[in-house]
Amino acid sequence: MIIPEPSDRSLISNGFMELRRRGLLLSLTVSLSLGLVASTIYVPSVPAIAHGLHTSIARVQFTFVAYLLAFATSMLVLGPLSDRFGRKRMLICGLVLTALSSLGCAAAPTIEFLIAARILQGIGACAGMVIGRAVTRDVWRPEAAAQVIAGRVIVSTLLQAFAPVLGGYLQVWFGWRANFLVVMALACFAITLVICYLPDGNRGQRQSLERQRMLASYHTLVLTRRFIGYAFSGAGAHAGFHIFAAGAPAVLIGKFGLTPEHYGYYAALPPLGFIIGSFVSQRLTGRLGIDRVIAIGMMILVPAGLIMVALALAHIPHPFSVVGPVIFVCCGSGLITSNAAVGSLGTNSQIVGAASGLGSFIQMTGAASATAALTLGPSGSQLVLALTIAFAGLFCVISFGALVRSPPIQAEVEGALADARVRSGAASPS
Repeated sequence: MIIPEPSDRSLISNGFMELRRRGLLLSLTVSLSLGLVASTIYVPSVPAIAHGLHTSIARVQFTFVAYLLAFATSMLVLGPLSDRFGRKRMLICGLVLTALSSLGCAAAPTIEFLIAARILQGIGACAGMVIGRAVTRDVWRPEAAAQVIAGRVIVSTLLQAFAPVLGGYLQVWFGWRANFLVVMALACFAITLVICYLPDGNRGQRQSLERQRMLASYHTLVLTRRFIGYAFSGAGAHAGFHIFAAGAPAVLIGKFGLTPEHYGYYAALPPLGFIIGSFVSQRLTGRLGIDRVIAIGMMILVPAGLIMVALALAHIPHPFSVVGPVIFVCCGSGLITSNAAVGSLGTNSQIVGAASGLGSFIQMTGAASATAALTLGPSGSQLVLALTIAFAGLFCVISFGALVRSPPIQAEVEGALADARVRSGAASPS
C-alpha cells in the first residue's frame, strides 16, 4: 500500500520517512478501530453477562446505550479540547481512559458498575475517531487525507465485523470478562503507537475553546432544516446495526440456541453489507449525486426491514431470518450514511467543523435511543427486534422526505412564480 506523504515537509526532513508514515497510519487506524471493536466484541456474551451478574438481558442492553450516549457526547467536546491542549496529549488521555475503563468492565461486580465503566469507555474510545480525524487533516493535504480516512474506515469496519467472532471464542474459552481485557490490551497497544509515531503537529497553534461561538454555530445548525433532515436520515440508517448488535444475541443465542462462537460468525455478516454499500456509494455518488444515492439506499433499507418483520411474524426460527435482512439493512446504510454526512456538512460552509460534530452527535444519539427502545418489549423477541429496525428505517425515509426533499421543490415553485411575475411585468404596458 502506498502511504501519501504528509504536507508538513519539516516532518519529512526530521526523519518522517516511509516507516514512520506507516507507523503513524497504524496508530491512527488502531485508535479508530478501538471504539468500534469495544462496541461489538462482547455481543456474544450478552446472555452470559446477564447470568453472571444476576440481572436481565434488558439491563445488559443498557451497556450499549450508555456507551453510545457517552461516545456521542464526547464528539462535541473532544475536538475543541484537542485544539486547546494538543492532539497527542488528548489522544493519549482518551486511550488511557479506555484502557482503565476496560479493566473496570472486566472486573465489574454488578451491572451498575459495568454500565458506569462502559460510559467511561465510550468517552475515552471516542478520542480515536474525533482526534484521529483532526490529526489526519493536520498531517496530510485534503486529497491525501480523504484517501487515508477512507482506508482507515475500511480496515476498522472489517475489524468491527470480525470482533464478535473473536468475542464468541473468548466467551467459550475464558468467559465474558476476557473480551474487555482484550480491549484493554488493544488500548495499551494504541498508546504505545501514539507515543512513538504521533507528531505534535498543532503545538504552538492552540486555540481558545470559543464556547460562545461554538454554541452559536450549533444553534444555527439546529434551525437549518436541511441539516436536520440529513442528520436524522443518517441517524435512522445508522441505527439498524446498533439495534442488531444489542438485540440479536438474546434472539439468536437465547431463543434459537446458537452457541456464542457460532453467533460470532453470523454477527460478522452485517458489517460486510455496510462495506459493500459504502463501496457502491463511492462509485455512484459522483454520477448520480448525493440525494439520488440516498434514495437508492432507502429503496434497499426499508424493504429489508419490512421483510424482517414479515419473517418474524411467520415465526421462522432460523438465524438467517434475522441476519439476512440485516445484511441488506446495513448495505442500504452504507449507501446512505456517508452521503447524509456530506449533505449535512454542505448546508453551511462557514461552520463545517460544528456541523461534523453535531451531525455525529445526532447519529450516535439516535442509535442509542433506538437501542433503548428494545427494552420496551419482551427480551429476546424476534418481532420486537425486527420492528425496531424497521421503524428506524422508516424514520430515515420520513426525515429525508419531509426535511430534505421538500425545500428544493419549494424553491422550484418560488422560482416559477418569480419567472411568471417577470413575464407578466414585461407583457404589461409601460
